[in-house]
Amino acid sequence: MLGFHQEMSEDSAPDTIASSYMAIHETLMLFTGIRYYWEGKREILKNCLFIKDGPLSIRAQYSKLVGPIRVFIEHTVQSNCPVHIIGQEKSGTFFDHLTLIRDHAPYPSFFIPDDAYIKQRIQNRPNQGAPYGLDTNYGTKVFLKLNPYHSMVINVPTGPHRPSPMVADLIGFDRILATLPTILSNRYEGALMPVEMANGVASLSTYPSAKVLKMFAERISR
Repeated sequence: MLGFHQEMSEDSAPDTIASSYMAIHETLMLFTGIRYYWEGKREILKNCLFIKDGPLSIRAQYSKLVGPIRVFIEHTVQSNCPVHIIGQEKSGTFFDHLTLIRDHAPYPSFFIPDDAYIKQRIQNRPNQGAPYGLDTNYGTKVFLKLNPYHSMVINVPTGPHRPSPMVADLIGFDRILATLPTILSNRYEGALMPVEMANGVASLSTYPSAKVLKMFAERISR
């Protein structure tokens, strides 16, 4: 249903299918956590911030998931239980653009680029055709500068796609802005502590980390 077979031939599969699987798996795992709280602990969900390491987008044939995600996010708002999600981009064209403009921006400040700005200033293409991210993005790009050391590109959902998003369109943006300064990491420029910790765990090799975790679990269970 997702379309992994469309990247394969009868005899082989390209390397890109691994990255595609990882991207889909990350998205499904993100919403598995959201679903867990949505089905029984909505009061907790209101006070959670879910962070994805990467943009809130799904490309190619897998973008069929974007529509249902937008519908669900809009439903959470209408149900008075908005889900707070951000995606942080640490590479790519938007991050490259951030490096060009951040030194000239005051702090704290943020900038929400519209469709015309993205096409003309970031993608360097004519302002025509379908709006950027119409079929692939479930989050709006935001350039954010919190202090001289921490600036970042984040994605914030809006529910329906909006070519020219306003601050009011970004779901839970005021609470997100209030939370981000409390989870900054000074180890890396523009780093968020939860993402840094998750990457640190993921980078551990199976051995000896698995043995260390086993010893830790056995000690706790005593």
